[in-house]
Amino acid sequence: MPRVLLVYEPPDGGVAENVMQLALRLAEHGFEPEVAGPLESFIYPRLEAAGIPVRRVPFARGYSRPRQDVRALRSLTSLVRRGGFDVVHCHSAKAGVLGRVAARMAGRPSLYSPHCFGFVGDVSRKRRLFALTVERALGRVTGMILCACQTERKRALEANVVPAERLRVVFYGVEACPPDGSRNPELLELRGEGPLAGAVTVLREQKRVDLLLDAAASVFERVPEARLAIVGNGPLRGALEEQARERGLDADERFRFLPFDPPSAQHLLALDVYVLPSAWEAMPIGVLEALACGIPQVVTDVEGTHEAISDETGILIPPRDATALADAMVALLADPERRERCSERSRERHAELFAVDRMVAETAAAYTQALGQS
Repeated sequence: MPRVLLVYEPPDGGVAENVMQLALRLAEHGFEPEVAGPLESFIYPRLEAAGIPVRRVPFARGYSRPRQDVRALRSLTSLVRRGGFDVVHCHSAKAGVLGRVAARMAGRPSLYSPHCFGFVGDVSRKRRLFALTVERALGRVTGMILCACQTERKRALEANVVPAERLRVVFYGVEACPPDGSRNPELLELRGEGPLAGAVTVLREQKRVDLLLDAAASVFERVPEARLAIVGNGPLRGALEEQARERGLDADERFRFLPFDPPSAQHLLALDVYVLPSAWEAMPIGVLEALACGIPQVVTDVEGTHEAISDETGILIPPRDATALADAMVALLADPERRERCSERSRERHAELFAVDRMVAETAAAYTQALGQS
């Protein structure tokens, strides 16, 4: 059975979730998986319970600690050489750099899932040029890039990262969400008799959860019975809590911050409307999990989100627009019949396009092709 090493760096969020779903199911498609990731990650308990080996690598966030990056590269290169891996699948920018270099040094074929290229989004001109240069250089030694959506593939073509024949679109897949599954009791308590909207996301700048706080007053004024929640962990938690205090939300019984604990379904199933006001994305997995759970969505129209969300499942809004965010939330919170229609269509759309078994099968087929070309 060919062995595959899944390399990733972000300890939480959609990248880690995607790696976990692959690792748990690749054996069904003839591959023996192993995971190399950060020192800590929320997916490790489930992987270890399933008997999937986890190798902790001293990844550093960003590129400000080159010595630690060198240590991580040495660790990965040694792991690839000693582990007898047939293919290395790298996920996200940092692991995409170090993992592909390690695979090259060890003489193994590599695939790359960007999960949003580093030259996309609100980044400086210097960072954009750096990311473009790196991606074009590493594209020469990358067997295939697996894009999360057609928009990401288009970005890669426009940037001349690799030739078109080495770009393949594989939509993310997420597990089906049982409608009778357990629900977060704190969210149910907050919800009470009113409709509940909430963000379930990593609290990073990219996600622009601050816009949800900006929209809260308008939502509460127009739908007084509504409730709002932010479920998540991350570096901006303190700043967002301070913003909530400045707006008086900390004293409003209709609003609450809650920490994120897996699985996502326990939080999503307590919501009536899922909210994600990101400034940029590739294809956010949280949106697909909302589809799977039948939760109508209010999501910014950035990169691949329009390939997942339709006006039958929710509402797409322009980024960085708190007014449009509030209007869309009110439209769904005030219309239970529309929410019911969106809920039914969301589950159907998940089954049609974003089933996890389809994703794993298509990824395994890409591994097989890469091995045949090596």
